[in-house]
Amino acid sequence: MENGEKNIIHYDKILKNLFNISNRLTICAINALFKKDFKENAKIEQLNREYIRLDKTTAIADTVLSIEINEQKTKYHIEFQTINDRTLIIRMIDYGFRIAIDNLDYSKIKPDEEITVEFPSQIIIFLKHNESIPDELNLTIKMPYTEQKIKYIVPTFKIWEYDPDYYKKKKLYIMLPLRIINLSEEFENLKKRKLQEEERTKLQNEYRWKITEVIVSIIKELKDALKTDDLIIEECNKILLELSTLAGELFNEELKDIEQEVNEMAKMIIDPEIYRRGFEEGLEKGLEKGIEKGIERGVGKGMAETIIRQLCKKFGELPSEYKERILCQDRPTLELIAENIFNIESLSELDRFLKQ
Repeated sequence: MENGEKNIIHYDKILKNLFNISNRLTICAINALFKKDFKENAKIEQLNREYIRLDKTTAIADTVLSIEINEQKTKYHIEFQTINDRTLIIRMIDYGFRIAIDNLDYSKIKPDEEITVEFPSQIIIFLKHNESIPDELNLTIKMPYTEQKIKYIVPTFKIWEYDPDYYKKKKLYIMLPLRIINLSEEFENLKKRKLQEEERTKLQNEYRWKITEVIVSIIKELKDALKTDDLIIEECNKILLELSTLAGELFNEELKDIEQEVNEMAKMIIDPEIYRRGFEEGLEKGLEKGIEKGIERGVGKGMAETIIRQLCKKFGELPSEYKERILCQDRPTLELIAENIFNIESLSELDRFLKQ
């Protein structure tokens, strides 16, 4: 990624981390992006991303990997981009050639052998909404002597064009955190508007809820994936970590506690610390049944505390009777409240979800 992002170093690290969550999820992403059907247990290898250009400067690609099938390796190159840069196709050719010749063993090339280099399959993932971005970038290369014209094509993937059902169907869970990137652009536009302080504060608070709503929807999709075994807990936690980090990078300047807020909302799914506390509580009872109850109680308490904090941010300080009632609810009821928290506009509406 080569652009003017102020957090480019951290941004690139997050994107790299997402494509290193697990080999299985990375293969799912390759299948979706490149229209392949590799098995989830296919042999995959992360390749070198740094290349020396002819001018001795270093080019760092976002993600380069290979998948091996029947001892045949195919290379894939993924670049992430936020702006529509027409020169990007030239950089993609440069990257493609560097990747193609990387680790080429010149000593094994025979004097009379015709040299063939295989370019990687490439794709550019655009992160920020822009209607002018084409479905593919292309450039025509006119060869000397033969006058042959070669059309170099790199397809694009625009994350805003796909709804959550598509990501779920294709198991593109590692790309779910990227959905919040476009919200940062909207927030930047809000900051540029000339507004009275009272109106600005009101709009910022509304926007905070919009950001939170999208984050909650991502967390819910991860939760559903855990239930259907499309994700395992280790994968889910790593995705949540990158979601939290990305939210902090994008919004922490104005929304100081957004990263902490993501972490709190994540506890509504599964948090290892909550499980650990519940497990220890169960161990004190010394019985398997006690362990199970301890775990359930620990999870429920953590969810209830998080829901109370979220409702206090929405309505102000909650009456103590409501806090006590929420803390007494069972886990299915707490999950129902968490999933509908943005639709609850008053305490009377909250009453409909609470058991007596």
